[in-house]
Amino acid sequence: MRNMDNQPSELCQEFARILCSTPSVINSVCTATRSRTNLHPVVLGRKAESFMFVPQAFSFEALDRNGRGLCLGETVLLQEEINPFMSKLREHDIIVTAVHNHWLFDQPRLMYMHFESIDKPLSFARKVRDALKVLTTRDIYGDHRPVNSDYSESNICERFNEILKDSMHTFENGVCTVMKSRTNIHPQVLGREGRSFLLLPQMFTFESMTGDGEALCSGETVILQTEINSFISKLREHDIIVTAVHNHWLFDQPRLMFMHFESIDQPLSFARKVKDALSVLTTRPVYPKE
Repeated sequence: MRNMDNQPSELCQEFARILCSTPSVINSVCTATRSRTNLHPVVLGRKAESFMFVPQAFSFEALDRNGRGLCLGETVLLQEEINPFMSKLREHDIIVTAVHNHWLFDQPRLMYMHFESIDKPLSFARKVRDALKVLTTRDIYGDHRPVNSDYSESNICERFNEILKDSMHTFENGVCTVMKSRTNIHPQVLGREGRSFLLLPQMFTFESMTGDGEALCSGETVILQTEINSFISKLREHDIIVTAVHNHWLFDQPRLMFMHFESIDQPLSFARKVKDALSVLTTRPVYPKE
């Protein structure tokens, strides 16, 4: 997850260190990421251990003269962890903005919490670190069917990326991840302009490829309210499973919605289908109050 516009500042590095995450700069925004590696989920019967399924991500931007900025966070959670984690965030006056699923046919049931605050970045990081202490560190596994994976075709990831025209991609341990930001959207959150990848993500992955060339393929995109149903129609024309449509943030303008989708498919076929669906999304600049 490391395509940097520039190197992380000392503040960004300390923010990430507190959160035991990897610092990077995306869209000129400090972003700290890590995967929750004690969770070993299964989706549609396949191992699903990419960042798409087990993310923990945090960012800060738009600092004012007092050093306070727009701070954002999200984490994957087990169902039983939701209320203890939520309680800890609220003890620190962090705004809980969404609690929901992102996927269907997942084991264990994966839930996701998004949260935000206007705060000094290191203060926010320490508060979030305190809240994260309530999460289990023991290994949790889903029940999957063993498959013979073939990771030799890393060039498929290159072609997957070319079809989707994404600016950054990785292929590691059989997981292909391509990602970019939908930069034609210019949102404000809590009155601050936001360019964080957490606000503007488009991410697509494939993993757990089998000898027949099929893999667990997944995607997510930020989407405007007016685009939701036309995008759904395109995905469903291609038999891609729509798994969630919802908000991630509060007090945002324009209203940002997010769609998640999945399929067992040949990766290049999935990429072409998603490319067709993405063609219905506007490329014009979109600003608050639209």
